Amino acid sequence: MNPNDHLPSETICVGQVFFQTLGCKVNQYESDGIRKRFEALGFRTVTDPSDCDVYVINTCTVTAEADRKSGQMIRRARRIAPRAIIAAMGCKIQMSADTECADVCVGTSDRLKLPDIVLERLKHIEKSTSVNNSSGPGFSRVYEELGPVISREATRAFVKIQDGCDNFCSYCIIPYARGRSRSRDPKEILREIQLLGNAGYREIVLTGINLQAFGKEKREDPDALIHLIEEINRIDTIGRIRIGSVEPGLIDERFADALAHTEKFCRHLHVSLQSGSDSVLSRMKRKYLAEDFEHSVEVLRKAMPEIALTTDIIVGFPAETDQEHRESLLFCKKIGFSKIHVFPYSIRKLTSAAEMKPKVDHRTAMKRKAEFLLLSDQMGECYAKRWEGKTVSVLIENKSGTDEYRGYSGEYLRVIISAESRRSPGDETSVFILRSKQGELIGREIRTRN
Repeated sequence: MNPNDHLPSETICVGQVFFQTLGCKVNQYESDGIRKRFEALGFRTVTDPSDCDVYVINTCTVTAEADRKSGQMIRRARRIAPRAIIAAMGCKIQMSADTECADVCVGTSDRLKLPDIVLERLKHIEKSTSVNNSSGPGFSRVYEELGPVISREATRAFVKIQDGCDNFCSYCIIPYARGRSRSRDPKEILREIQLLGNAGYREIVLTGINLQAFGKEKREDPDALIHLIEEINRIDTIGRIRIGSVEPGLIDERFADALAHTEKFCRHLHVSLQSGSDSVLSRMKRKYLAEDFEHSVEVLRKAMPEIALTTDIIVGFPAETDQEHRESLLFCKKIGFSKIHVFPYSIRKLTSAAEMKPKVDHRTAMKRKAEFLLLSDQMGECYAKRWEGKTVSVLIENKSGTDEYRGYSGEYLRVIISAESRRSPGDETSVFILRSKQGELIGREIRTRN
């Protein structure tokens, strides 16, 4: 599937643009939206930055390491493409514009202005330009529409439905970088998904900064996310629906039952935990305790017993004791996730946690991270083993051998498939699971009789 197929072939090329994106799937979606605008102006997207006229870096600032890498990529872009216009956008730029090496800086709103600014600079050499890079949560509450966006993914398309966050967790800089919560018009979302289905995408992933807040600004529909999913389920060309990371507060009996009765919903959900210790959750300013999270899991598993649950954990949060770490570790073991994404705490300016003491030293944080990763591997293998001798539906992503293909089940387990017939990325097929190995499934395609 070529993401440029929708572009008019007669478009005159005014320049070549290269994109580099750091961070989350929301960032990738936004890069695709800006790329579409560049192409509409006559730019051609290239995969080799050495000959580009415009080098765009979509930055991230969720951790200090992401912030460092973003700055590094901006400086590296200047070395790789010394004659190109270097355009930096995104969360890092919103918080502190790195104008030393970038020619154009745009934060996390008014991003659609970027291609036009760059085009003007190609015509007339000007000084560095910055647009909307003042930090703080005082953004417009109106969602910035970038769509419809055609994804650059081969098999699944990420669709952004919400931006910003009102939670202000003590460790998180995102409300300052992206502003308050605002939701996308459901009509625009459905229009984009219909176009994606027509373009051949079988799987849709709904993504945003805080999906729990979707549709809540107007307070007209408390079940806005459920109703959106039900509408997507009615689109014939879409075969699978996934939801990005959600907060435990979103999950109640009504939400779980709605997902269970949505035929195309993939039985996998990423529910953000951050810590299994109540005292740490309190310092993090999370809006739940461990028992609340456990109740959410019980509700989900009652409605969908085989659902795969993944989560995020922050280790080494300020003042985290060995006892709190053990509480968190034991809680995760009790829940039985299929995978844990583990992040060492990172100091972010403007957040209240930045002032908390004492700080946990790097060595201790890394040791705690290793313990969580070991637990994650063990739980992942345990969950995968449950599928031995069962049949799963797999969306094929690529070919890995003469008669082998790789893809993902609805539960987001990687599957290695032995298939006699020729398959292509985006095909969906039934696979009988022979065995599991290190959290992956190995199976053979079930042949259908004509």
